[in-house]
Amino acid sequence: MSQYKGRGRWVVWLSFLIAMVLQSMPWPEQFDMFRPTLLVLCLIYWLLAIPHRVSVGTGFILGILMDLLQGSILGAHALAFSLISFLVAFKFQLIRNMALWQQSLIVMVLSTLINFCVFLTHALIPKIIFHPEVFWNGLVNGILWPWLFLLMRKIRRQFSVR
Repeated sequence: MSQYKGRGRWVVWLSFLIAMVLQSMPWPEQFDMFRPTLLVLCLIYWLLAIPHRVSVGTGFILGILMDLLQGSILGAHALAFSLISFLVAFKFQLIRNMALWQQSLIVMVLSTLINFCVFLTHALIPKIIFHPEVFWNGLVNGILWPWLFLLMRKIRRQFSVR
């Protein structure tokens, strides 16, 4: 039994690392508003797939790493990722049993909520300007969700992550 305890844990953290590397790659400025937040998509997938291993604490750690990676206010993404992790973990059985297109809509809403939370955290700083373009990536995340879901499920099954 103890040999299966850590089985596949490296796959989960490797997927988070790859998502962070892809998240930090530069995009052309005119397409930057359409950049998907792959770290959020991976977090949501693992929260749905193995909620007993990936939790709110994982979301908080990934949020802190995202803050450090982007150079934003420390805790802005951590708060948003923790909130989203809690919401997904709270209703993971309901979301897991939805159709893939319904899950895409949920991912769109959650991604927009993350952007809104980060914006509100940054709004505490004076002279911040609201750009509604930041919410485009919620739509892009929802469009990418079915393909990422199927890819991650294949990886999870291939490496038998439990």
